[in-house]
Amino acid sequence: MEGRVTAAACATERQRVKKALIADDSASNRELLRTMLAHFGFEVTEAVDGLQALELAPDSHPDLIILDIQMPRLDGYGALAKLRELEQFRSTPIIALTAFAMDGDFERGRAAGFSDYVTKPVGLKKLRMVLERSLGLRSPW
Repeated sequence: MEGRVTAAACATERQRVKKALIADDSASNRELLRTMLAHFGFEVTEAVDGLQALELAPDSHPDLIILDIQMPRLDGYGALAKLRELEQFRSTPIIALTAFAMDGDFERGRAAGFSDYVTKPVGLKKLRMVLERSLGLRSPW
C-alpha cells in the first residue's frame, strides 16, 4: 500500500504536537503569540532576538517560525537569511512579524524568503488566517 495515505496516518498527523519558534524582543508579544499558538496545539520555543532564534532552531525542530522584523543583534531579515541557508529550514514556513507595515513590505518579505507576513497587533483572526495559508491548519473554534 505504498503511497497511500491511511486514516490512521491522518489521525497520527493531527495528534502530533506542532512546534513553533517565536523570535521577538518584546516579552509581551512573545507571551501573546505563545498563548494564541497554544490554541492551535503548538508547543512554543521563544527567542529574544534573531541570534537566539538561530541557536534554538536546529534543536527545537519547529514546524513554524515567526520572526519579528526589528530586533536587536540580528533582525528578522538577517535571521531569515541564515535559517534559509540551513537545509532543514528551506521549506519551513517562516512568518514575518512587524508593527510598521508600509507599501511594498509584503512583497519585499516574500522576495527575501518569508512565507507570509502578519502585522502587530496580532489578533486571533489574523493569526488563524496566516496559519491556514502557511500550514493548512484549521482552527478548532
